[in-house]
Amino acid sequence: MNNHQALTKNRISGADLSIARTPDCGPLDVIVSPRFVGLCGTDIQAYRRARDQKYAANVLGHEGVGVITEVGDMVENWSPGDAVVFNPVNPFSRNDVLGHSFNGLFQEQVLIENVESTSWLIHRIPAELLNPIGVLIEPVATAIYSSEILAGRSDKSSTVVVGDGPIALINSIILRRFRFDSVLMIHGLSSRRFWAVGNGYFDQSDVLSGRSGAAARVLGRLGGEVANVAVICTPGEAVEQVTQAALAYLKPGGLISFVSDSVPSVISLSTGDVNVSDLRYRNYCGLPADGYVEEFETDGGKIVGLTGQHGASSAHIQKSIDLLVENSSTFNNLITDVVTLDEAPFLISEAVEWSLGKRIGKRPMKAVIELNQDVAAGGLW
Repeated sequence: MNNHQALTKNRISGADLSIARTPDCGPLDVIVSPRFVGLCGTDIQAYRRARDQKYAANVLGHEGVGVITEVGDMVENWSPGDAVVFNPVNPFSRNDVLGHSFNGLFQEQVLIENVESTSWLIHRIPAELLNPIGVLIEPVATAIYSSEILAGRSDKSSTVVVGDGPIALINSIILRRFRFDSVLMIHGLSSRRFWAVGNGYFDQSDVLSGRSGAAARVLGRLGGEVANVAVICTPGEAVEQVTQAALAYLKPGGLISFVSDSVPSVISLSTGDVNVSDLRYRNYCGLPADGYVEEFETDGGKIVGLTGQHGASSAHIQKSIDLLVENSSTFNNLITDVVTLDEAPFLISEAVEWSLGKRIGKRPMKAVIELNQDVAAGGLW
């Protein structure tokens, strides 16, 4: 098996996995050479076949930046050498997702057919973001969108971010920029909480264990007060458990925001089931639909709101680009591992072991795979 094959997800026995070949660029198409692609928890769940959605893509990878290396004769708005970021979710079709419904970025060249009609998929970036931090553009954009939703619907006095990975830290950074107060973190079983404290993302007193009794710990840290918002940024398999705990420490009228999807999609809470995927899909790419905040009544009669989002708009992508250019030092430390394509299979193998609870080897905060080292922005390669 070659390195390209190791990064694919073969759903069909005997399927052609020779993805290293150069695609043909038609007159309306462009070819992008990915430079840096983030390894996301969603990729690992899909690789393990842990998610209940049906994936048509044989190639994973949806967080990334690259360079346009070939342009069709009839393309007017793109040029060779343009640096771009991918925005993975189609705003006109919520199930059309890069690396999910069509092949993703863990390959040397990505063909974008009829680029003018798929302009949502790529967004220009300054050359200075054509480096590992560029893979954070899309996650930061979704965190900005999530915080906008929360800022318009909730009190900002106390917020709990559930999770200790890069998405949790990104959301905590953005929540503070939106002036949410008393941002606490509930951590899981990994050692990444120590990294978060050691690198200044949280004070030790604001980091609480997610084991049984989490609600009491939150109330204790808040001096007996209940929290206003819980932002769920955990692996999908933990969403049901942490949501049950959040119902206990949220105030009446509080809000739970599902940044993470759930595996399985439907979770069973104390007084009924919630379809987390359906709830998130009501608010995607900056296009909130009816019912994007759903009321849920607990067995104690407390009513809280449930919401979430799926994808970000081009406007949120641009806000993220501006923020990362202006404040790169805030986010740079989150990128802890950058590996080549040759090293990627081992990195993915360790990530799978961690996702299965085996905790083998070191766990990165945010891992990035580098491809096409001879390609640069501006057409110089």
